[in-house]
Amino acid sequence: MEIVGTSKRVSALNTTYYLFIAGEFIVLFFAYNFRDFKTFYLYCTIFISIFVLLIPESPRWLMTQERFHEAYRIFKRIAKSNKKKLNECSELQGLKFMQKTIEKKEDIQLNEQMNESERVEKHLSIYETMKLFFKSKKLLIRSISISINWLTNALVYFGISFNTSDLVGDPYLNFGLSALVEFIAVLVSHVALERFGRKIPYAINMTLTGISLISVMFVPTNFGSLVTVCALIGKFSISFTFNTIYIITAESNPTVIRNSVISACEFFSGLGAVVAPYIQLLGQLYWFPIPYIIYGVFSTISAVSFMIFIPETKSIKVPDTIEELINY
Repeated sequence: MEIVGTSKRVSALNTTYYLFIAGEFIVLFFAYNFRDFKTFYLYCTIFISIFVLLIPESPRWLMTQERFHEAYRIFKRIAKSNKKKLNECSELQGLKFMQKTIEKKEDIQLNEQMNESERVEKHLSIYETMKLFFKSKKLLIRSISISINWLTNALVYFGISFNTSDLVGDPYLNFGLSALVEFIAVLVSHVALERFGRKIPYAINMTLTGISLISVMFVPTNFGSLVTVCALIGKFSISFTFNTIYIITAESNPTVIRNSVISACEFFSGLGAVVAPYIQLLGQLYWFPIPYIIYGVFSTISAVSFMIFIPETKSIKVPDTIEELINY
Protein backbone atom coordinates (compact mmCIF):
# COMPACT_ATOMS: atom_id res chain seq x y z
CA MET A 1 0.00 0.00 0.00
CA GLU A 2 2.94 2.34 0.71
CA ILE A 3 4.20 2.16 -2.88
CA VAL A 4 0.96 2.96 -4.71
CA GLY A 5 -0.93 6.19 -5.32
CA THR A 6 -4.09 7.29 -3.52
CA SER A 7 -6.42 5.92 -6.20
CA LYS A 8 -4.79 2.46 -6.10
CA ARG A 9 -4.78 1.74 -2.37
CA VAL A 10 -7.92 -0.41 -2.37
CA SER A 11 -6.73 -2.39 -5.39
CA ALA A 12 -3.36 -3.01 -3.76
CA LEU A 13 -4.86 -4.21 -0.44
CA ASN A 14 -7.56 -6.27 -2.16
CA THR A 15 -4.97 -8.03 -4.29
CA THR A 16 -3.42 -9.30 -1.06
CA TYR A 17 -6.83 -10.50 0.13
CA TYR A 18 -7.53 -12.24 -3.18
CA LEU A 19 -4.34 -14.23 -2.68
CA PHE A 20 -5.41 -14.99 0.90
CA ILE A 21 -8.70 -16.44 -0.38
CA ALA A 22 -6.83 -18.37 -3.06
CA GLY A 23 -4.81 -19.81 -0.19
CA GLU A 24 -8.03 -20.93 1.49
CA PHE A 25 -9.04 -22.89 -1.61
CA ILE A 26 -5.55 -24.41 -1.76
CA VAL A 27 -5.86 -25.40 1.91
CA LEU A 28 -9.26 -26.94 1.12
CA PHE A 29 -7.68 -28.92 -1.71
CA PHE A 30 -4.85 -30.18 0.50
CA ALA A 31 -7.21 -30.98 3.40
CA TYR A 32 -9.59 -32.91 1.18
CA ASN A 33 -6.85 -34.96 -0.50
CA PHE A 34 -4.40 -35.41 2.39
CA ARG A 35 -6.28 -36.40 5.53
CA ASP A 36 -3.09 -37.05 7.55
CA PHE A 37 -2.24 -33.77 9.31
CA LYS A 38 1.55 -34.22 8.96
CA THR A 39 1.31 -34.61 5.20
CA PHE A 40 -1.13 -31.71 5.05
CA TYR A 41 1.22 -29.35 6.92
CA LEU A 42 4.20 -30.50 4.86
CA TYR A 43 2.54 -29.57 1.56
CA CYS A 44 1.31 -26.24 2.96
CA THR A 45 4.80 -25.34 4.20
CA ILE A 46 6.42 -26.18 0.87
CA PHE A 47 3.86 -24.12 -1.00
CA ILE A 48 4.27 -21.06 1.25
CA SER A 49 8.08 -21.19 1.14
CA ILE A 50 8.06 -20.53 -2.59
CA PHE A 51 6.87 -16.91 -2.10
CA VAL A 52 9.16 -15.83 0.75
CA LEU A 53 11.90 -14.38 -1.47
CA LEU A 54 9.53 -12.62 -3.88
CA ILE A 55 8.40 -9.78 -1.58
CA PRO A 56 10.49 -6.55 -1.76
CA GLU A 57 11.00 -4.03 1.03
CA SER A 58 8.72 -0.98 1.14
CA PRO A 59 10.50 1.85 -0.72
CA ARG A 60 8.52 4.41 1.26
CA TRP A 61 9.91 2.98 4.49
CA LEU A 62 13.40 2.89 2.98
CA MET A 63 13.08 6.60 2.23
CA THR A 64 12.16 7.39 5.85
CA GLN A 65 15.31 5.50 6.86
CA GLU A 66 17.40 7.50 4.33
CA ARG A 67 18.20 4.38 2.30
CA PHE A 68 17.49 6.23 -0.93
CA HIS A 69 19.69 4.03 -3.09
CA GLU A 70 17.65 0.90 -2.28
CA ALA A 71 14.36 2.78 -2.64
CA TYR A 72 15.37 4.10 -6.05
CA ARG A 73 16.26 0.59 -7.26
CA ILE A 74 12.83 -0.74 -6.24
CA PHE A 75 11.07 2.19 -7.95
CA LYS A 76 13.16 1.49 -11.02
CA ARG A 77 11.97 -2.14 -11.08
CA ILE A 78 8.36 -1.00 -10.65
CA ALA A 79 8.70 1.50 -13.49
CA LYS A 80 10.23 -1.16 -15.74
CA SER A 81 7.40 -3.63 -15.05
CA ASN A 82 4.87 -0.87 -15.84
CA LYS A 83 6.81 0.16 -18.97
CA LYS A 84 7.34 3.67 -17.61
CA LYS A 85 10.36 5.95 -17.54
CA LEU A 86 11.53 7.37 -14.25
CA ASN A 87 12.36 10.71 -15.85
CA GLU A 88 8.60 11.25 -16.22
CA CYS A 89 8.33 11.69 -12.44
CA SER A 90 10.10 14.70 -10.94
CA GLU A 91 9.85 13.29 -7.41
CA LEU A 92 11.75 10.16 -8.38
CA GLN A 93 14.34 12.26 -10.15
CA GLY A 94 14.76 14.11 -6.86
CA LEU A 95 15.14 10.74 -5.17
CA LYS A 96 17.84 9.82 -7.65
CA PHE A 97 19.62 13.10 -6.91
CA MET A 98 19.50 12.39 -3.17
CA GLN A 99 20.86 8.92 -3.83
CA LYS A 100 23.86 10.35 -5.68
CA THR A 101 24.37 12.98 -2.96
CA ILE A 102 24.53 10.30 -0.32
CA GLU A 103 26.94 8.19 -2.32
CA LYS A 104 29.31 11.14 -2.84
CA LYS A 105 29.08 12.95 0.50
CA GLU A 106 28.31 10.02 2.83
CA ASP A 107 24.93 11.35 3.91
CA ILE A 108 26.34 14.45 5.71
CA GLN A 109 24.50 17.10 3.72
CA LEU A 110 21.20 15.22 3.86
CA ASN A 111 21.34 14.90 7.64
CA GLU A 112 21.83 18.67 7.94
CA GLN A 113 18.70 19.27 5.84
CA MET A 114 16.50 16.88 7.84
CA ASN A 115 13.81 18.35 10.01
CA GLU A 116 14.60 17.83 13.71
CA SER A 117 11.19 16.31 14.48
CA GLU A 118 11.57 13.75 11.72
CA ARG A 119 15.01 12.86 13.04
CA VAL A 120 13.56 12.17 16.49
CA GLU A 121 10.69 10.08 15.07
CA LYS A 122 13.09 7.65 13.45
CA HIS A 123 14.48 6.71 16.87
CA LEU A 124 11.26 6.55 18.88
CA SER A 125 10.97 3.53 21.15
CA ILE A 126 7.69 1.71 21.63
CA TYR A 127 7.27 3.46 25.00
CA GLU A 128 7.85 6.90 23.46
CA THR A 129 5.41 6.14 20.66
CA MET A 130 2.75 5.16 23.20
CA LYS A 131 3.36 8.41 25.11
CA LEU A 132 2.61 10.39 21.96
CA PHE A 133 -0.76 8.69 21.62
CA PHE A 134 -1.66 9.27 25.28
CA LYS A 135 -0.81 12.97 24.98
CA SER A 136 -3.55 13.44 22.40
CA LYS A 137 -7.08 12.59 23.55
CA LYS A 138 -8.27 12.39 19.95
CA LEU A 139 -5.58 9.90 18.98
CA LEU A 140 -6.11 7.85 22.14
CA ILE A 141 -9.86 7.46 21.57
CA ARG A 142 -9.33 6.75 17.89
CA SER A 143 -6.71 4.10 18.70
CA ILE A 144 -8.98 2.40 21.26
CA SER A 145 -11.83 2.31 18.72
CA ILE A 146 -9.56 0.87 16.03
CA SER A 147 -8.25 -1.76 18.48
CA ILE A 148 -11.80 -2.79 19.44
CA ASN A 149 -12.68 -3.17 15.77
CA TRP A 150 -9.60 -5.31 15.10
CA LEU A 151 -10.52 -7.51 18.05
CA THR A 152 -14.11 -7.84 16.82
CA ASN A 153 -13.13 -8.57 13.23
CA ALA A 154 -10.83 -11.41 14.24
CA LEU A 155 -13.20 -12.74 16.89
CA VAL A 156 -16.16 -12.92 14.52
CA TYR A 157 -14.22 -13.93 11.41
CA PHE A 158 -12.41 -16.84 13.04
CA GLY A 159 -15.43 -17.74 15.17
CA ILE A 160 -17.56 -18.23 12.05
CA SER A 161 -14.70 -19.95 10.21
CA PHE A 162 -14.07 -22.41 13.06
CA ASN A 163 -17.79 -23.13 13.25
CA THR A 164 -18.22 -24.21 9.62
CA SER A 165 -17.73 -27.87 10.59
CA ASP A 166 -20.65 -27.60 13.06
CA LEU A 167 -23.07 -26.26 10.45
CA VAL A 168 -25.55 -28.48 8.63
CA GLY A 169 -24.02 -30.25 5.62
CA ASP A 170 -20.60 -31.52 4.48
CA PRO A 171 -17.75 -29.68 6.34
CA TYR A 172 -15.60 -29.43 3.19
CA LEU A 173 -18.50 -28.00 1.21
CA ASN A 174 -19.29 -25.54 3.99
CA PHE A 175 -15.67 -24.39 4.09
CA GLY A 176 -15.69 -23.96 0.32
CA LEU A 177 -18.92 -21.94 0.45
CA SER A 178 -17.44 -19.82 3.23
CA ALA A 179 -14.36 -19.06 1.12
CA LEU A 180 -16.55 -18.31 -1.92
CA VAL A 181 -18.67 -15.87 0.09
CA GLU A 182 -15.46 -14.24 1.30
CA PHE A 183 -14.27 -13.83 -2.28
CA ILE A 184 -17.56 -12.17 -3.26
CA ALA A 185 -17.28 -9.84 -0.24
CA VAL A 186 -13.84 -8.65 -1.34
CA LEU A 187 -15.11 -8.07 -4.89
CA VAL A 188 -17.97 -5.97 -3.52
CA SER A 189 -15.61 -4.07 -1.23
CA HIS A 190 -13.38 -3.29 -4.19
CA VAL A 191 -16.22 -1.32 -5.80
CA ALA A 192 -17.90 0.03 -2.64
CA LEU A 193 -14.75 1.44 -1.03
CA GLU A 194 -13.77 3.30 -4.18
CA ARG A 195 -17.25 4.70 -4.76
CA PHE A 196 -18.63 5.37 -1.29
CA GLY A 197 -15.49 5.77 0.82
CA ARG A 198 -14.36 3.65 3.75
CA LYS A 199 -16.48 4.72 6.71
CA ILE A 200 -20.09 4.18 5.58
CA PRO A 201 -19.59 0.79 3.86
CA TYR A 202 -17.60 -0.46 6.85
CA ALA A 203 -20.24 0.61 9.37
CA ILE A 204 -23.09 -0.85 7.29
CA ASN A 205 -21.40 -4.23 6.95
CA MET A 206 -20.37 -4.39 10.61
CA THR A 207 -24.00 -3.66 11.55
CA LEU A 208 -25.18 -6.33 9.09
CA THR A 209 -22.82 -8.78 10.79
CA GLY A 210 -24.43 -8.03 14.14
CA ILE A 211 -27.99 -8.36 12.84
CA SER A 212 -27.38 -11.61 10.94
CA LEU A 213 -25.65 -13.33 13.87
CA ILE A 214 -28.04 -12.16 16.59
CA SER A 215 -30.88 -13.45 14.36
CA VAL A 216 -29.64 -17.02 14.93
CA MET A 217 -31.25 -16.99 18.39
CA PHE A 218 -34.66 -16.69 16.75
CA VAL A 219 -34.17 -19.62 14.33
CA PRO A 220 -35.96 -22.86 15.36
CA THR A 221 -33.66 -25.80 16.11
CA ASN A 222 -35.04 -27.85 13.20
CA PHE A 223 -34.08 -25.15 10.66
CA GLY A 224 -30.35 -25.85 10.54
CA SER A 225 -30.04 -24.67 6.94
CA LEU A 226 -31.33 -21.23 7.95
CA VAL A 227 -28.56 -21.00 10.57
CA THR A 228 -26.08 -21.75 7.78
CA VAL A 229 -27.55 -18.91 5.71
CA CYS A 230 -27.24 -16.48 8.64
CA ALA A 231 -23.64 -17.61 9.22
CA LEU A 232 -22.75 -17.11 5.54
CA ILE A 233 -24.28 -13.60 5.57
CA GLY A 234 -22.22 -12.87 8.65
CA LYS A 235 -19.11 -14.27 6.95
CA PHE A 236 -19.75 -12.05 3.92
CA SER A 237 -20.06 -8.85 5.94
CA ILE A 238 -17.21 -9.61 8.37
CA SER A 239 -14.93 -10.43 5.43
CA PHE A 240 -15.81 -7.03 3.98
CA THR A 241 -14.94 -5.25 7.24
CA PHE A 242 -11.81 -7.32 7.94
CA ASN A 243 -10.46 -6.31 4.56
CA THR A 244 -11.43 -2.67 5.09
CA ILE A 245 -9.91 -2.32 8.58
CA TYR A 246 -6.46 -3.02 7.13
CA ILE A 247 -6.93 -0.23 4.60
CA ILE A 248 -8.23 2.28 7.14
CA THR A 249 -5.47 1.53 9.66
CA ALA A 250 -2.76 1.82 7.04
CA GLU A 251 -4.18 5.04 5.59
CA SER A 252 -4.60 6.79 8.94
CA ASN A 253 -1.15 6.17 10.43
CA PRO A 254 2.19 7.76 9.43
CA THR A 255 4.91 5.85 7.63
CA VAL A 256 7.37 6.02 10.52
CA ILE A 257 5.10 4.04 12.88
CA ARG A 258 2.67 2.35 10.47
CA ASN A 259 4.16 -1.12 10.88
CA SER A 260 4.27 -0.71 14.67
CA VAL A 261 0.62 0.37 14.84
CA ILE A 262 -0.54 -2.47 12.60
CA SER A 263 1.52 -4.90 14.70
CA ALA A 264 -0.20 -3.59 17.86
CA CYS A 265 -3.58 -3.99 16.15
CA GLU A 266 -2.60 -7.51 15.12
CA PHE A 267 -2.11 -8.26 18.82
CA PHE A 268 -5.79 -7.50 19.44
CA SER A 269 -6.65 -9.43 16.30
CA GLY A 270 -4.68 -12.42 17.60
CA LEU A 271 -6.45 -12.12 20.94
CA GLY A 272 -9.78 -12.40 19.16
CA ALA A 273 -8.58 -15.41 17.20
CA VAL A 274 -7.43 -17.13 20.42
CA VAL A 275 -10.69 -16.48 22.28
CA ALA A 276 -12.99 -17.50 19.40
CA PRO A 277 -12.69 -21.32 19.83
CA TYR A 278 -13.51 -21.06 23.53
CA ILE A 279 -16.63 -19.03 22.78
CA GLN A 280 -17.67 -21.84 20.46
CA LEU A 281 -17.57 -24.21 23.44
CA LEU A 282 -20.27 -22.15 25.16
CA GLY A 283 -22.64 -23.12 22.38
CA GLN A 284 -21.80 -26.80 22.79
CA LEU A 285 -22.07 -26.77 26.58
CA TYR A 286 -25.08 -24.51 27.16
CA TRP A 287 -27.10 -23.09 24.26
CA PHE A 288 -26.23 -23.25 20.56
CA PRO A 289 -26.89 -19.54 19.69
CA ILE A 290 -24.68 -18.15 22.52
CA PRO A 291 -21.54 -17.71 20.33
CA TYR A 292 -23.56 -15.97 17.61
CA ILE A 293 -25.14 -13.61 20.15
CA ILE A 294 -21.69 -12.70 21.54
CA TYR A 295 -20.34 -12.10 18.03
CA GLY A 296 -23.40 -10.02 17.15
CA VAL A 297 -23.12 -7.82 20.24
CA PHE A 298 -19.41 -7.19 19.64
CA SER A 299 -20.15 -6.32 16.01
CA THR A 300 -22.86 -3.83 16.95
CA ILE A 301 -20.67 -2.10 19.55
CA SER A 302 -17.78 -1.90 17.08
CA ALA A 303 -20.01 -0.41 14.37
CA VAL A 304 -21.21 2.33 16.72
CA SER A 305 -17.72 3.22 17.98
CA PHE A 306 -16.37 3.25 14.44
CA MET A 307 -19.06 5.64 13.20
CA ILE A 308 -18.49 8.03 16.10
CA PHE A 309 -14.71 8.16 16.39
CA ILE A 310 -13.04 7.09 13.10
CA PRO A 311 -12.72 9.65 10.27
CA GLU A 312 -13.09 9.00 6.56
CA THR A 313 -9.71 8.20 4.97
CA LYS A 314 -10.59 7.99 1.29
CA SER A 315 -8.41 10.14 -0.99
CA ILE A 316 -6.42 11.66 1.87
CA LYS A 317 -2.65 11.92 1.70
CA VAL A 318 -1.02 9.13 3.69
CA PRO A 319 0.79 10.85 6.60
CA ASP A 320 4.56 10.40 6.77
CA THR A 321 5.21 11.92 10.19
CA ILE A 322 3.51 11.80 13.58
CA GLU A 323 2.98 15.56 13.42
CA GLU A 324 0.90 15.14 10.25
CA LEU A 325 -1.18 12.48 12.01
CA ILE A 326 -1.88 14.71 15.02
CA ASN A 327 -2.89 17.63 12.78
CA TYR A 328 -5.17 15.41 10.66
